[in-house]
Amino acid sequence: MDTALLPAEQAALRRALEPHVIEPVQVHALRSRQSGARRFVSLHVLVPGEWTVQRRHELLERMEADIRRAIPNASVLTHLESLDDPASWDDVALDRGHPPPAAS
Repeated sequence: MDTALLPAEQAALRRALEPHVIEPVQVHALRSRQSGARRFVSLHVLVPGEWTVQRRHELLERMEADIRRAIPNASVLTHLESLDDPASWDDVALDRGHPPPAAS
């Protein structure tokens, strides 16, 4: 069964992200689910465009490791975006570039 994370796991996820999401770092499109014993977390991390690849990579590695420590059996997927690119804000919705289905 595919369901939302338990409230305690959602709180643990927020606590794991807290030390990383400090000015100027931002996060959006945060999604989490569980299916059986597995947990799935995906998020977009926005950082300044002038940061080096190494600095960006180290941030994501730390974030992913902290999430996995906080939520056992979690598969974590991060997507890096530039704060400087207006297109970074176009993917907050679940289906980027696709309008939601019409109500029946």
